[in-house]
Amino acid sequence: MLSKLFLSFFVTILIISPSLASAQDIRIRFAKGRTSATMTGRVGSGGRVCYFASAKKGQSFNATLSSKSGRVAIFETGETSYNYVIELSGDQSVCVDNMGGAATYTLTVSIR
Repeated sequence: MLSKLFLSFFVTILIISPSLASAQDIRIRFAKGRTSATMTGRVGSGGRVCYFASAKKGQSFNATLSSKSGRVAIFETGETSYNYVIELSGDQSVCVDNMGGAATYTLTVSIR
């Protein structure tokens, strides 16, 4: 009985773990005195990588995404640029979503 329970638990973990690893959260660190940062990365097929940065109400958040090796988009919109005026101070996010096979990308974020 105990071995069946252990086996069931192990199989459940194997099934769940790929979905847990499909999204990453990365803090954006701006160089001292800079208002923009450029990150490069890799996102697996159907995966998502999210970036976070602290900003204040009234600032502009701009993100630009490019990839030479795949179909990536910001927030599954199909768009490669994203901008808005921050309404609430705190962490702001932008996610790179992969709409195809594994891809490398470059993401530039500015907060002014």
